[in-house]
Amino acid sequence: MDTDTDDRPHATLVSELQVLLLEVPVFQHFIEGAAVAAARRAGAGTSATVTVRRERKPNAVAASDDLAAVCDEVQYAHEDGPCLESIDTREVVVAGDLRTDTRWPAWRAAALERGFVAVAAIPREVRPGVEIALNLYAPTPDPWDEQALTLAGLYADEIARATHLYLRGADQAELNADLRSALASRAVIDQAIGVIIAQNRCNEEEALRILRSASQHRNVKLRDVAVSIVETVSGAPVRAGSFHDRTP
Repeated sequence: MDTDTDDRPHATLVSELQVLLLEVPVFQHFIEGAAVAAARRAGAGTSATVTVRRERKPNAVAASDDLAAVCDEVQYAHEDGPCLESIDTREVVVAGDLRTDTRWPAWRAAALERGFVAVAAIPREVRPGVEIALNLYAPTPDPWDEQALTLAGLYADEIARATHLYLRGADQAELNADLRSALASRAVIDQAIGVIIAQNRCNEEEALRILRSASQHRNVKLRDVAVSIVETVSGAPVRAGSFHDRTP
């Protein structure tokens, strides 16, 4: 088969998702749009959901419709279903006809009750401890051929990539917040040390020892003792962002 022909579905899909990302830059909306697009491209009548499992805890992050979303929630509640099995085994799981496939009893009953006869789950690892699965549901048996599942796999690739970028950004934001908190804590501690030096005519090392001793005797965090000292001397509250919720 010609290489250009092989690459065309992927190029079309990437272009479609890039346009979607520009139109809906919010991660949640992007993933929802990707689920809807995957359902549409997989075939008529197909529904799609996206599961993200982080530290063994699965969560539904997108669904093309409410019925499919309910089926996913049944999986999570019973800790049993094709989506979770695919993530555990890291293999595509397909059930072409749930009327005869008796795996996952509780989930199967919920899926059949809502009119779904077939399911496919395509897993991807995002990073250690984080996985996603793109789940397809259909009301007819054996609705997807190999080409349809390959295309769904391309959507799963892009969803996993977007999730990785989102988590990396979230990690950086948390790191920045921690850094700002640490700097704020360090600043008020330095101010308190300066007060202690002035009051006790001691050096910096002795002032820090006094501050630590006060923290231990009061069973209060070092920064909180420092805040108390600075506020007592200045007569004004210390404005240091959210550092009160952090441990230096």
